[in-house]
Amino acid sequence: MPLDDWMPTLKSKLAEITEIREVRTYLQMPATIGIFPMLIILPVEGRYEYSLGGPQIAHHEVQLTLYTAGQLLPEAFGQAVPLIELVRNKLAANMSLGGTVVTILPSEAAPHYDGPGGVRYGDHVHVGIIFRYHVKEREAGAYPVAA
Repeated sequence: MPLDDWMPTLKSKLAEITEIREVRTYLQMPATIGIFPMLIILPVEGRYEYSLGGPQIAHHEVQLTLYTAGQLLPEAFGQAVPLIELVRNKLAANMSLGGTVVTILPSEAAPHYDGPGGVRYGDHVHVGIIFRYHVKEREAGAYPVAA
């Protein structure tokens, strides 16, 4: 699946932000969150473009949820706010994720980020921020197109 082509690079780039202790993807969802700050990457929506002889392009909306504390603590909000800039700067400096995608840009379909505020994971509410990004990738030859 093409997500697997670039998701590891997205994860590794975000893991370079030293203020984030752990980054996980949809392949490594924890039962509960016990390490903070933790960022979880999930694909949430997608579209495909293809035609006979035309390009094969995929568009993915990706949600990056950053959990900064296990409960609604005032100091967790202060810890969360600087991470907004750090995430933005890291992805702006890596717009092609090392050539694995055409672009990763802030989503135009939703706010670029929500929070900090209460974010649910399972039956717990954590302090967190939800980021939304749009990934555009070429999938030439990834699947057959026929009339």
